[in-house]
Amino acid sequence: MLYWNTIKINDVVEQLRQQGEDIDDKTLSHISLLPYKHVLPNGTYFIEDEGKG
Repeated sequence: MLYWNTIKINDVVEQLRQQGEDIDDKTLSHISLLPYKHVLPNGTYFIEDEGKG
């Protein structure tokens, strides 16, 4: 989940930059998802394959 969230944040930042927003890389270096309770960097994740019936 941490990886997915990181990818999504990157997507949002890139979209904002394409719209002309000035988002400094130095500012982004202070963003971390680790302080949040729902993030388990060493946890076990169960992902169901929605393609299987």
